[in-house]
Amino acid sequence: MLFKSLVSLALAATSVYAQAVKGKAFDHIFIIFLENTDFSLAASQPEIQALTTESVLLSNYHAVTHPSQPNYLAAVAGDYYGLNDDANHDLPANFTTIVDLLEEKNVTWKTYQENMPSVCYTGYDSDDGLYFRKHNPFISHVSIALNSTRCQNVVPSSQLYEDLNSTDPMPNYMFYTPNMMDDGHNTTVKNASLWLAGFLPPLMNNTKFINNTLVVLTFDETEDYTIPSNNVYTLLMGDAIKNLKNTTDNTFYTHYSLLSTVESNWGLGNLGRNDVNKNLSNVFSFVANATGYENVNVTDPPVLNGTEPGFLASTSAAAQTVPVSALLSATVAFLAGAITFMV
Repeated sequence: MLFKSLVSLALAATSVYAQAVKGKAFDHIFIIFLENTDFSLAASQPEIQALTTESVLLSNYHAVTHPSQPNYLAAVAGDYYGLNDDANHDLPANFTTIVDLLEEKNVTWKTYQENMPSVCYTGYDSDDGLYFRKHNPFISHVSIALNSTRCQNVVPSSQLYEDLNSTDPMPNYMFYTPNMMDDGHNTTVKNASLWLAGFLPPLMNNTKFINNTLVVLTFDETEDYTIPSNNVYTLLMGDAIKNLKNTTDNTFYTHYSLLSTVESNWGLGNLGRNDVNKNLSNVFSFVANATGYENVNVTDPPVLNGTEPGFLASTSAAAQTVPVSALLSATVAFLAGAITFMV
């Protein structure tokens, strides 16, 4: 009898978790990162210009450092921990991410990674050289990579179309990483723009996908490292902004705003990092208006092309790999704390 009760509770919990949790300004968010492009060059692409007429242009949106990988980490963890390379890193299990906040509120999530060889793949890259782990910030966190349940949400991009054809709702939070050709990293922004022109319209016309969805298109960083503001072209699209199309928002935002916006929309709380740094984490204005969040007027923007000190700071890429002993110690400490909390 007890067993049946436990099974019933587990099924009920699964059923609740499977539902699309309503947000205050949007019910779903789909984030796309492209690569290494200065604002003016992105703005010159006809394909991106066409998208802009259907979007809110965030003209004052910024990456937070160089090179690529720390920007991806910042967008999901609220910090890049002093990282200044694209090498392989495993962040200990007590390093929280947006996933911790989402799951606490039963808000569903998934990351779609183009050319990722398999679900929960932890290798550095794929044999075809199209997938690189440095553009997958979720798998760099041990709290996700070594958690068999969470890791099922780190999937190849082909899963997106299976999800669209299933009877289950789309995840609330979705993070999409194109491969090294489609994102412009190993090609050009023209190639990335042409890819977008083929990739986005079918999604935007899919009623299941677009239903009260916010699509965020941004670039990880500028190509020119000497630009102090690291200003990158960023668009808000989708059903959630249908009444704001072809407008411009001049509010100061950074990749940390991706976190604060999601947190505000679903009332998730925060990670206590740069997602609560008011000078770096303004919430997208239409969401702030819906949630009562008060943005700040940043009149003296910080320089965002350097590297802040942190856990992963080092003078060499080789030295930045987290020692296995430290990783295991942090993981054991995390698990011990989790067990204590459960008791």
